Amino acid sequence: MSADFWAGYLSGAVGILIGNPLDLLKVRLQAGKVDTALERRSIVAQFDSSGSLIRGSTAPILGYGALNALLFVSYNRTLMLIDPSTKDPTNPVHASLLNIWTAGAVGGLTTWVVSAPTELIKCRTQLEGGDQSSWSVAKDIWRQGGVRGLYFGGGVTSVRDSVGYGF
Repeated sequence: MSADFWAGYLSGAVGILIGNPLDLLKVRLQAGKVDTALERRSIVAQFDSSGSLIRGSTAPILGYGALNALLFVSYNRTLMLIDPSTKDPTNPVHASLLNIWTAGAVGGLTTWVVSAPTELIKCRTQLEGGDQSSWSVAKDIWRQGGVRGLYFGGGVTSVRDSVGYGF
């Protein structure tokens, strides 16, 4: 289990470090926060500094490391539980596609515990701009809605994750 956990954690953290600048750009484009006149000249010119390209990445780095760790562990354990012939879940030669999909879906549903609050914090931090940190956004959400506030939109996230990780 330790190897599953650390492999998942490191892959999640590295994925965020690489993908967060692109995700930030996507969120700003979708939210209409990008000046289209400047967009033609330079996308990077849209941001206050190079540091703003990683704004909002603290929560996902911590969260997606944990998310991938949960995903790897729950997928592996679920596949071995529902298909006892599987000895190595990283090489499920004799497992049916349905069992593999089910294990992935259970793994995706398990990750919802982490993905719903981290995505909410990340998106709000990216949209706030300025000097708002992930931590201050998380505190604001907690003050306004408690635990329930952290899972705002979580139902859709759980369906997306379970179906998506099933495939």
